[in-house]
Amino acid sequence: MALGTVLPFWPALLFAYIEPISLVMGWNAAWNDPSTFISKQVPTSSSVLASPSAGATCLSYTIGNVYLLLGALAILCTAITRENRVAWWYLFFIACGDLGHIYSSYKAMGPESFWNFNEYNDMMWGNIGASAFLHVNRGLTLIGVFGRFRGRP
Repeated sequence: MALGTVLPFWPALLFAYIEPISLVMGWNAAWNDPSTFISKQVPTSSSVLASPSAGATCLSYTIGNVYLLLGALAILCTAITRENRVAWWYLFFIACGDLGHIYSSYKAMGPESFWNFNEYNDMMWGNIGASAFLHVNRGLTLIGVFGRFRGRP
């Protein structure tokens, strides 16, 4: 058992500690500066932030709330649980969600912007790059590359 979880050391560090902190940072960005959070979702050539619509602002607050909820769920299912099946299935379903998150960015940006990494800002690297990194690590964890879950047959 690494770091008080059923996960091996690297996945425990990544999913039980680093990822929840990054999700709280996402919540903070969405809640404290919705205009910037909204404008940085896709590449823009304008340095002037347009005032977002009430609907866009509502979506910023909503996604911030989802980030906070996912952070709590990550802690519950990776750091607190002592059931390896709970952690395994959590990682499996969140890995599926990573793909949905990346595809959502692709749909919004279009293929030309999506594949032009030189245009990415910090928010886009978080949405796409960090999600891809986490997805790969979840997959490697699920197939046992980093070691076995504690108590897993």
